[in-house]
Amino acid sequence: MLGKVILRAAVPLLMALPAVAQTSKCTVAPVRVKLGGTLRVSCPPEFSRATLNGREAELFLQSDAKRFGLLPIAVTDKPGTYELHLSRSGDGLPQTVRVTILKTVFPSQNVQLSPEIEGLHSTPEEMALLKTFKENISSDRFWRDPLAAPVPGCMTSPFGVKRLHNGKPTGDYHGGVDQRTPEGEPIRAVAAGTVRFAKPFNVLGNAVGVDHGQGLESTYLHMSKLVAVPDAKVQKGDILGYAGSTGRSTGPHLHWALSVNGINVNPALWVQLTPCATKKGH
Repeated sequence: MLGKVILRAAVPLLMALPAVAQTSKCTVAPVRVKLGGTLRVSCPPEFSRATLNGREAELFLQSDAKRFGLLPIAVTDKPGTYELHLSRSGDGLPQTVRVTILKTVFPSQNVQLSPEIEGLHSTPEEMALLKTFKENISSDRFWRDPLAAPVPGCMTSPFGVKRLHNGKPTGDYHGGVDQRTPEGEPIRAVAAGTVRFAKPFNVLGNAVGVDHGQGLESTYLHMSKLVAVPDAKVQKGDILGYAGSTGRSTGPHLHWALSVNGINVNPALWVQLTPCATKKGH
C-alpha cells in the first residue's frame, strides 16, 4: 500500500516538469524581420547575451526581474534564415531560435545639390564624436513604447533609399527618415533620455544626439536653432531645437535617425509615419 501511495504522489510532479521548463525559455519578436528591423529579445534572468551572425546584444535586467535586449538588423545584412544564440550565465545550456531576415527592396533617390552644399565634408573630430556616441551603450533604460514622432510632417524620404547626388551614386543609403518641417517648427524628443551632443556639424548642420538607454539612440539634424544642451535629461516630447536647413540640406526639413547598438534601424518600424504625396526629398 505504501508503494502505491508514493507512486501516485509522484505522477503529478513529473507531469508538471515540462511546464516549468517552458517558463525558462526566451522569446524573440519578430522571427521574420526586414532589413533595418529590430529584434526584441525577452528572457529569464539567467540569460545574458543574444548573438546573431557575430553581432552581439546585451540582455539588460529589467524592473520585472526579466532580461530584455535589442538586436539590430542592418541594411547590409544578407537575407536568409539564421540561428540566434541566447547565452546563459554560468554553465547553463544556451537556447537557439531560428530567425529569417527577409529580402527588402529599397528604391533609389536623386538629390540635386549645389556645388557649395555638395562640397561640405565631416571633420575627423565630428566623425570621432559620432562614432563614440554610437559605441557607448548605457545600462539604464529611459525609453518606453510607443515612441513619438519628433514632428508631425509627412515623410519626404524613407529609410534605406540608395542616395544619388546630382545623378551620381554615392554608394550610401539613407540612414534615417526626412519629414517635411517648416522653418522654426519645434523638434521634440521621441523618448526620454540623456543629451549626448548638441552642436553644429559641417554636414549634419545643427544636430542633437539623445541616448535613450540600453542601446537605443536618436539623432536630429539640420536645425536652425539648438535648445538642448549636452548632459541634459529630457522627457518624451521635450523641445530639442527648431527646424531649419543647416548643413547639407536643400530646404527646411528634419532628418532624424534611430540606432540600436550602433546600427541604424528603420524609424518607420518604431513610429507610424505618413509618406508625402510627392517623392521629392532633401
